Amino acid sequence: MPADPGLLLELRGWTLARRRGPDSTPLLQGLDLFLRAGQWLAIAGPNGSGKSSLLSYLAGPDSPLTVPSALLPQDPDDQFVAATVAAELALGRGGPVPAPEGFGLEGVMDVDPRLLSAGQKQRLALAVALGTAPRVLLCDEPTSLQDDRQAAWVLDRLDEWRHRTGGCVVTATCDRREAVRADQLLMLDERRVHAQGPTAAMLGTAAAAGVFGEGNGEMEPMAPRDGAGGVVLSLRGVACRFGAGGGFTGVDLELQAGARLGLCGPNGCGKSTLLATCAGARRPDRGEVVLGVRRLYRRGDLDTRHGLAMLSPQFPEYLFSRTTVKAEIDVDPALAGLGAAEFLAGLGLPAGAADRHPRDLSSGQRRRLALALALRSGRSLLLVDEPTVGLDGEGRRLAFRLLAEVPPSAAVIVASHDRRFLAALGCQVRELGPDGLGLPLGA
Repeated sequence: MPADPGLLLELRGWTLARRRGPDSTPLLQGLDLFLRAGQWLAIAGPNGSGKSSLLSYLAGPDSPLTVPSALLPQDPDDQFVAATVAAELALGRGGPVPAPEGFGLEGVMDVDPRLLSAGQKQRLALAVALGTAPRVLLCDEPTSLQDDRQAAWVLDRLDEWRHRTGGCVVTATCDRREAVRADQLLMLDERRVHAQGPTAAMLGTAAAAGVFGEGNGEMEPMAPRDGAGGVVLSLRGVACRFGAGGGFTGVDLELQAGARLGLCGPNGCGKSTLLATCAGARRPDRGEVVLGVRRLYRRGDLDTRHGLAMLSPQFPEYLFSRTTVKAEIDVDPALAGLGAAEFLAGLGLPAGAADRHPRDLSSGQRRRLALALALRSGRSLLLVDEPTVGLDGEGRRLAFRLLAEVPPSAAVIVASHDRRFLAALGCQVRELGPDGLGLPLGA
């Protein structure tokens, strides 16, 4: 333990490398890091700068931390091991399972954690992490899967926890809302510390502006486009049930070629479920789904061989099926003729990424890749689930550009909590609720 009881960790000139056989790849170099009791440290930087690698190391078996720590991973599914929410909450606890109400988990205690909405998964992972009584809580993009109301609740909860317990909160983030809560801000770039200091002073720097972006100020808003081509998608009376009483009924929708639809709504309303249903990956409990002239689900629970729609999922790893990035590009005939280096350069990724496993990319880089694979597939219906999650300013602009370049022969549905992003894309924005889709917002 450090001589100063308030100093939980002191690293000077520290280097982290990934080792594979005789070779090693530097992930972070020359890092000075100090963690104190009661502190909130935000670690920010471009996608691929090493934020998640640092948190994973601090939570791992070789961690230099000598006090208990817990990790809230960016993908909650990486953490879950139990068959029910109640069993997951009980992990690592010596006492009774806490009431789930504070985490928005009412009524799902007997549900498999993997069947929760993304926002519920993230809040469950937070409850599990807090339940282990850590001294250092390591949070990787802790509000990335939350709607605005739940995001504010998560940040308030972290702030209350560190003041009540004297614990230290460390967040890796590309979100200004998270960074402003911190006492100190550490900026990474090119896998090195670019700058660090009090948050209030750091937020005014050019480096911070580049990472967090400034709303959609660098994205020229597009004119609204409802579509004027042939009908690409038709939903009639579609209903889906999930979880403990969750779901929606009576979704009626007709999309023409060229249309852009923005889908919003609170965590757990079923946005991801509806996108999967449109893609042929989730049979509705009731209703009819027609792609072009093909009625889906006539012969089974899945109908994904139609070649008419493509889904970029909320968790991009779900899209990947090959062992290298180049193989992922080549698996789609629409992309196979493209040079991998040129394809990746357009995503801000180095040519060397072509030979890497997709899961070895950073989370933001994986999202860029999944977006491009879907949006450049040439399908007539493109479905995009939370395209800006965990992206830095450059990544958000890239996602915007990829969506803006979709040809008018295709229809697009974008599910997102970021209504400003949807508005900038010129989407007709509609909210999903228990009774289906509401009227276009602003109508």
